[in-house]
Amino acid sequence: MKRILCLALVLLMLLPMAVACKKENEKVDASTTGVADDTTNSGPVDLLDTIPAGNYNGKEFVISVQDAHELEVKASELTGDLKNDTVYYWLEEINSRYGVQVLSQVPDGNYWTHQVNETSSGNVTTSIYGHHAFELHRPVSSKIYKNWNDMGDYIDLEAERWDKTINDGITWSGVFFGLSGDLGYSKLQGAMATFCNVGLLDEIGYTTEDLYKMVDEKTWTFEAFENIVKDIYIDTDYDNKKSAGDTFGYVATSGNSHDIWFTQFGISITEKDESNNTITPTLKNDHNIDLIEKLWAFYHENQGVFSNNGVKAYGPEDRFFSEGRAAMITTRLSYASQFSEDLGTDAYGILPAPLQNEDQEEYYTKLYDEYMIWGVSKSVLDADVDFIAHITDALCAESSQTLYPAFYDILLKQRYSKDPDTARMVDLVMKNVSIDSTFIYNSYLDTYATLVRNLLWVNSSPEFTSSYARFETSLPQKLADLYKLHEEYH
Repeated sequence: MKRILCLALVLLMLLPMAVACKKENEKVDASTTGVADDTTNSGPVDLLDTIPAGNYNGKEFVISVQDAHELEVKASELTGDLKNDTVYYWLEEINSRYGVQVLSQVPDGNYWTHQVNETSSGNVTTSIYGHHAFELHRPVSSKIYKNWNDMGDYIDLEAERWDKTINDGITWSGVFFGLSGDLGYSKLQGAMATFCNVGLLDEIGYTTEDLYKMVDEKTWTFEAFENIVKDIYIDTDYDNKKSAGDTFGYVATSGNSHDIWFTQFGISITEKDESNNTITPTLKNDHNIDLIEKLWAFYHENQGVFSNNGVKAYGPEDRFFSEGRAAMITTRLSYASQFSEDLGTDAYGILPAPLQNEDQEEYYTKLYDEYMIWGVSKSVLDADVDFIAHITDALCAESSQTLYPAFYDILLKQRYSKDPDTARMVDLVMKNVSIDSTFIYNSYLDTYATLVRNLLWVNSSPEFTSSYARFETSLPQKLADLYKLHEEYH
């Protein structure tokens, strides 16, 4: 991810809108994008030149994905649509360079049943599986995935194109089953950013320039954030009470918009100790309890905030924003296209999450837990391991130097950002994007990761101790079982 964060604006001049789709399919100049680790001053560096060459004589490389992710890996023809055509040229480059046929499929029937049946059949035709990150517990608990650290020397898991922070976070006893990186674009689009309505903020004396200056000066803190949004409340539906029909400084109705805070404040809620082979829950302490109470007060006692477990009743927060009834929301960067269409790029700005306080040195971004994570069946033939590793790494390398720049620079930083400063804010959003391992294994851990969400949703002051009580006995054992699933792999 880091390689795309220092992309200079000169790239926007070098990459006209059709760059990812031109028939020559030329490489992006890595010396201007920061794509490659080993960039020199001699000119463009093609990452595919830094990994082994090969010709597999038309061998099929099958990617099985959930239907929600199909368009990330499928483009059978050119259509003139930037997203589709960028994916098309990405796949065609791998096909032509390595003599393979990269095929995508959405299995018929239940995705997880298909995985189990294929693994047990002894005839695994799927090279890699791609699915929501938060559902990794399904194949892991079924013991059907192979350890990525056992995939040999044809994949460089230390390269920047692979997300070492996330991968290390779910590695126990040297084993991890779900691979995260720049392969596909859902991880990029799943970064949770703060969108702000220019007009509503202008009415209380804040311009986007003011807010961007606060970000640069590291005064964009939670306290500053809550003080700004409290001054925006309009009884839009004229019912003389605070209700879902009104206009607010900040709106959060989805669970994901309530899950953001601990990641954004750089606080982990588990801790691993490899020397003792343990994973320990760390949410329960005085600081975190005080923080939850402070967040609850923000959601429920701040006049300018509308918080409710009400996606079904009121719609998601993006609807409020598109209707001009929310000065700020926190949602995925993928919504930039919707807001651009509904409001126009001049009508909104993009900000990183606020700092917990001025002692926090970096801005952190929570990653939406439905981004695509990658697995390999434990039953793939030994003879296919190098092939799968090689093409997986090649797909990621090419994605990081053509697919990601197209989606990141052209779509997010050019098409959906109104000015260079907004584009710079997108860089800050993307600088430290991560997800706590407990969100990836949340269902396996009895929804421990979403305990905070549930406390923030309730209308009465949060009772942390009683709510946490149900985890006191079961959670340590579940964490031990999770560690054991990895330890027993050896």
